Amino acid sequence: MALDFRRIDIDALDPENNIEPEYLIPPSIANLPPLSVPEIQSIGQSIRGSLSRGDHFGALEAALDQPPYTSSEEIKKIHLATVLELLSTIKSSDMSRVVEKLSSEQRDTLIKYLYKGMSVPETHGISGVLLAWFEKVTEIAGLGAIVRYLSDRRTV
Repeated sequence: MALDFRRIDIDALDPENNIEPEYLIPPSIANLPPLSVPEIQSIGQSIRGSLSRGDHFGALEAALDQPPYTSSEEIKKIHLATVLELLSTIKSSDMSRVVEKLSSEQRDTLIKYLYKGMSVPETHGISGVLLAWFEKVTEIAGLGAIVRYLSDRRTV
């Protein structure tokens, strides 16, 4: 009748509503628990261990496989610093080879870290490195990675 429109949940249609519909969350991260500071520090230590062994791809893969989407801003900053340190240690001649080995989801996560790194004022010293990575990722993954970054509400 005339009152049927009142049954529509308009809050679910509000773009400012931060509730992510279940069908938009990839199954691989749907039930990720928030990471604690000791957990994120141990991930950082394992990444640095991989770097010291010369396994750049393994280190980057470990960093991108467990993004702290559901964690606090402090934990996100710690992991961002680790990822930026990792990106700055990989040679520019190895970037293409490393990006080609990454999965599509890992490339999308890398784009998130590149945008986040460029938005943080403390990283002005490595902005050239971040732009080089951005160029390589968009060259290999295409513009779809940027569109997915812009449409995804999960932040790193």
